[in-house]
Amino acid sequence: MLEQALLREQFQMLLHRQKQAAEGYVGLAETLEDRQLKEQVAHLGREKQRHIRLTERLLELVD
Repeated sequence: MLEQALLREQFQMLLHRQKQAAEGYVGLAETLEDRQLKEQVAHLGREKQRHIRLTERLLELVD
């Protein structure tokens, strides 16, 4: 049980950081004028959203 609680805590911290990063990518993409660079940053944001979904799934499995 202790290991499970520690895993949950680590996944929650990871999820928090991933959400912050995703918000950062979205915010940055909104400020960019270069179309190609904007798309690259938006792509990073979409990838981060995928990581968020995976981490949420891990949290479900730990419960």
